[in-house]
Amino acid sequence: MKDVKPNETFTLETEEGEQTCRVITSMYAEDRKKYYLIYEYVPENGDIYVSSFDPDDEEGNLMNVTDEKELESIAKFLKEFEVEDEE
Repeated sequence: MKDVKPNETFTLETEEGEQTCRVITSMYAEDRKKYYLIYEYVPENGDIYVSSFDPDDEEGNLMNVTDEKELESIAKFLKEFEVEDEE
């Protein structure tokens, strides 16, 4: 999962089967020493998803993020990211 770039696509195995996803952005949380991938399904359904990942994992495994504090931090980052993207 090294060098994940915005707009890059990947396939994710879900309960509904394979799903094509588009990377919105990735981020690193210094306070948690954790990497996150923010993405959406293709075609878009309006939902944004986030998973944590290990950049050295050759298989590209994504892990669920369920901690409320983590999700709040990511939501704050995403709001700032959207503002920068509009400029």
